[in-house]
Order: sequence, then structure tokens, then C-alpha cells
Amino acid sequence: MESKHNRNLDILRGVAALVVVGFHLVSCYPRAFDKNYELGHVVNYNFPGHMSVLVFFILSGYVIGINTKRLTDRKSITSYIRKRLTRILPIYFLAMLFTIALTWGSYSWQVILSNLTFTSVPFDNVIIEDGPLWSLNYELIYYFVFIFFSYYNISLVKTVKVLAAMLVIIFIFFHNVQIYPLVLSYLIGFLFWATGAMIAEIKSWPRWNISASRMIAVFILMFCLQPFNPYGPVVKVLKLHMADYSAYSWYQQSISWTDLYYYPLTILLILALTHAYSKNYRFLVGFIYISALFRLLMIYKTYSLDFIVREHYVVPAAILVLSLVMCLVNFEIPAALKNLFTSLSKLGATSYGVYMV
Repeated sequence: MESKHNRNLDILRGVAALVVVGFHLVSCYPRAFDKNYELGHVVNYNFPGHMSVLVFFILSGYVIGINTKRLTDRKSITSYIRKRLTRILPIYFLAMLFTIALTWGSYSWQVILSNLTFTSVPFDNVIIEDGPLWSLNYELIYYFVFIFFSYYNISLVKTVKVLAAMLVIIFIFFHNVQIYPLVLSYLIGFLFWATGAMIAEIKSWPRWNISASRMIAVFILMFCLQPFNPYGPVVKVLKLHMADYSAYSWYQQSISWTDLYYYPLTILLILALTHAYSKNYRFLVGFIYISALFRLLMIYKTYSLDFIVREHYVVPAAILVLSLVMCLVNFEIPAALKNLFTSLSKLGATSYGVYMV
């Protein structure tokens, strides 16, 4: 990891932002612009917007970790905070003020103030028109938590291990106990963010010239994995009685146990795109493909091919198979496709603005 700037990560950042936009325009509000909008079942595709936010979290942690020197005094901390807020606040306030102007009279001053001060998520005073900006509340918290870890030189490797163990214990022994869901959301989200910073902290990653086909194979997995999440069926088979959080809003439980299924993929994305090799690479790849293919097979066995078509599994299934072929065959990618992939790095510079606006 000699270079701090990585164009592959710019591609990841930019595409993830576009996926979030696609999710909210096409998947959430398919008829917002055209009342007659309707895609056929075969080509209909639900953008994995939520999983893309988790990709943002681990990517954010990695970028902060790789670009931030240890914070040892007030000057370095002040500089770090200034850079973070300068990046986040201007566009956020512009987007928020624009929304307030368009929805003038629809929200009280208390709601407006909570959204301007990033406290809307814990107090559930979210301006719905800017609902997707809930993740900024998490980002700011993680930015400030990082100051503590950096100043006291706390190992992020140990932190991730402790946090993962703590979540495992909570799930095993307290999955049926109602804990304030926002606490779990913050903890699970921080696992993703801290893992990114942990990957940046480790300086001894062996350099790996991963082939372009395998890199793209890993990259396109983010477009197909969300529909094959096996969490629900596994909980049902194990007959676990999960805590009921129906009384809380989605924003207060936006990151849940289900999202831990995407954790291996987010790690794999950072490793593959930064050419860092881990001895766990094959385990991560195997887990992802085996679990997703098994889930697809179970859907087919339990229901039917017609169900797969009707419930929009066709496109993600095709992407999954394509990814597997590209990973196994490990063939040479045409130069034109490589150039197209590389050209997407320009999206990275505008990703935050796209995500906000």
C-alpha cells in the first residue's frame, strides 16, 4: 500500500454513490417521475442502496486511517476536525436548506434544528425528503470516536476483535432482549468503519497483483449479494425468537444483525481494490459464493422459477454467476473494458455531492 491515493477506491466510492441514487429513484420511488413506469419482471432490478452505505462506512474508515497521521496534540486534532467538517458540512447544509425551502411549513423548528445539528436520527425527527442523509449522523460520530483511538494509540486490530466478540455474545445470549436498537446500529456500523481503519493500520499486507478479472468479479458482487442474504431463513430454521423492534422507526434501527452478512464482502472489496493479500482471502471468497448460491438454490427449491422471475432475482442471479465465472476462469480482460473501469475513477471526486444532492 505504497500510495495513499487509489483510483480503484475512487471507482468504488463513485459507483456506491450512484447505487444509492438508483435505489432511491428506481427501487424506492419507481413512479416518482413517470406514473406509467413499469419494468418487466425479468429485467427489473432493485439497487442495493443499503449495502452501499455499509461499503461507504468501511471505505470511510480506510481512507481516514490511511490519510491521517496519529493525532498526538491539540493542533493535530484541530486540523483533523477542521478537514472533516469542511468536507461534510458545506454540502450538507446546502442540501438541507434547499430541502427546508421546498418543504417550508411542513416541519416544526425543532425538527429543522435537529436535522441541522445531526441529532435527527436518535430523536427520530428526520425530514423525510432528506431521509437518506441518516448515515451522516453515523459518520460524524465515528470521526470523533477515531480521535480517541488515535490520541491514545489504541490498536484498531484489537478493537475490531473485541467489538466483533461483543456483538457475537450479544446476539447469542441477548437476541431476544430488547436493547435500544440505535445502540446496536451504532455498534454494528462502527464494526464496518473500524475495520476499514484497521486495514489501513496494518502496514504488513503482502502486495498482490490480483488479476483484473478477479478484481471486477469482487467488485460486481456488491450488485447482487443483497437479495441472497440468508439471515432470515437461518433465524427461522434455528427457531430464534428475536426481539421485536416494530415500535421504533426505521431510522432508529437502520443497521441491524442482517447487515453483518455483508461484512466479508466489504472487507474483500478493500483488499482486492488495494491489492492487499490476506491469507483469509480464499475463505472470504468461498463464504460469499457458497452462501449466495445456496440461498439461490433454496429459493428455487422452496418456490419456483416463476417466483424467481416475479420477485426480481433474475438480474442479481445473472450477476452472481458472471462474478463466479470471472473469479474461477481468471481470464484476461479486454483493454477497452479495463479503460472503461478505470475511467469510472472520476466519479470518486463527485461521489459525496451526488450522494447528498
